[in-house]
Amino acid sequence: MTIMPSNLPLNFTGIVEDVNDAVADTFPLFESVQKLARLGIELAFEVAPSTIIVTFTVTPTATSVLPALLAEIDHAKPQRLASGRLAVTGSMCQGTVILRVLIPENWVTAEELAVLTGAATADPSDLL
Repeated sequence: MTIMPSNLPLNFTGIVEDVNDAVADTFPLFESVQKLARLGIELAFEVAPSTIIVTFTVTPTATSVLPALLAEIDHAKPQRLASGRLAVTGSMCQGTVILRVLIPENWVTAEELAVLTGAATADPSDLL
């Protein structure tokens, strides 16, 4: 095993190549996000070292996809945001991606959301 010193000088050519690669990789993602937007689902990605957070905002016109979407989330947990809006948090990709699904206002109650996510057996005060 080779241990590299932590204070290596920056390789600006390598950084520019990495930026170009990252930008090129976003175009297929952009196409997929545009398709979802036409269906009424908006996505926001936050990518940081060792963290990927995806926020899904589902519009009232796309509520029919919510049960299938929620079924794909591991460890789905209903919650009420500070704004009062209902959301579900969980993970995907073996826990490596954190997901938040924002539920359209007045689409379901907190109790119905608990049933949709399989968390209905818990004490409702634990959910929100």
